[in-house]
Amino acid sequence: MSEPEQPPEKRKKPSHVGVPAIFKLQLACQQLNAAYESYGIYLVGSAIERPDWRDVDVVMIMSDEEFKREFPHATASTFEMDPKWLINSIAISDWLSRLTGLPIDFKIQAQEWANALHKGPRHALGMRVAREADE
Repeated sequence: MSEPEQPPEKRKKPSHVGVPAIFKLQLACQQLNAAYESYGIYLVGSAIERPDWRDVDVVMIMSDEEFKREFPHATASTFEMDPKWLINSIAISDWLSRLTGLPIDFKIQAQEWANALHKGPRHALGMRVAREADE
């Protein structure tokens, strides 16, 4: 007698953000990736981990050099008080919130600081798929 077939394992969700809001977030982040020189934009925090998230944390990671050019007065200990950084973070948070209907908490981080401060998972947002040229 053969063993009964096991049901397939339930696939782990990449996030607990619903459709179509996550699709809207993906599209908006494609525009941000095109507008900024960044290493990428990522979904981080509680929306990845559990269904009862309070807000959707999105982080844009820039190279340390690009971050310094964009925010020349920001330091590792004070960047969250830098006026230009605050304006960018708030404006983009509000823009993403309006486009998606989600409570977005957006921030821009230098790569070194992001890697040192945040060890949790990151899910890339706003990636584009390259298409092969028609033959």
